[in-house]
Amino acid sequence: MDDNKAMRSFRESPWRYSQFVVLGLVVAGLVKWLSPFGWLPSLAAGAVVGVGYLVFEKKRGVI
Repeated sequence: MDDNKAMRSFRESPWRYSQFVVLGLVVAGLVKWLSPFGWLPSLAAGAVVGVGYLVFEKKRGVI
């Protein structure tokens, strides 16, 4: 490992988009658990929330 290389911030990391996937999966799990919907509608709801948050952050200029 190269100790001279500066650590990149989370914004510069390729993992910066993982937060939206994790949020979508958490929302999908909550929708599945708290509602009578099956997995497909729950995953769709999670995807909508994840993409919505991504668009919000892009519009804010964070990403």
